[in-house]
Amino acid sequence: MMMIAADELLVELERTELMMQEVVRCAGQGCSHVFERRFEAQSRSLRSILGTDGAQAAADVMDAAERVLTSADPAAPLLMLSLARKTLAAVIRRQAGSLRLRAA
Repeated sequence: MMMIAADELLVELERTELMMQEVVRCAGQGCSHVFERRFEAQSRSLRSILGTDGAQAAADVMDAAERVLTSADPAAPLLMLSLARKTLAAVIRRQAGSLRLRAA
């Protein structure tokens, strides 16, 4: 994992949440190529900043988001996405808190 500040982790969480809000709005409708590129870039960014500690949580969110976009009936994928988002937020906040403690 590269060196990153706690505030940078929280900004990345905010970016991810904004993207997930867009995913929820587009549930079952697929996505444009532009959105797909942004989505892939966000996925790479999350994996790089979280490293092995949070990689699975990031992957779970991105997988669930993809299912939400492509599912004809997105109800179950939306529930999975909601749970994955909560887990990712907890992982990021825990890592940010740990970084703040080390910096103090």
